[in-house]
Amino acid sequence: MGIGNIFKAFQPKDKVFFVLFEKVAATLTEMSKEFHEGLLDFDINDDTMLTNMSDYEHKLDDLTHEIFVQLGENFITPFDREDISHLASGLDDIADYMYASAKYIYLYKTP
Repeated sequence: MGIGNIFKAFQPKDKVFFVLFEKVAATLTEMSKEFHEGLLDFDINDDTMLTNMSDYEHKLDDLTHEIFVQLGENFITPFDREDISHLASGLDDIADYMYASAKYIYLYKTP
């Protein structure tokens, strides 16, 4: 058994974290575009943007939850567990801030 085979035994078999982080990044990109377009076509009487931001925020919460579930189930991770946790939390915070911004815009009725 060569040294390369030994190292392969300790590498993660699936790329679940990379797939989940790609989904989070794509959803955040869609959310930010929707937020930008909602601000360009802002109407205080139409709460479509707020509803869409809420939907995106819930979708991202589910993805973040899935990352933490996978973190608990996988013993071997592609990079440090603490880094995965910190990255997932940081990306979720971005979605939370965008949703909070949309809520404040409608609360204070200012574009």
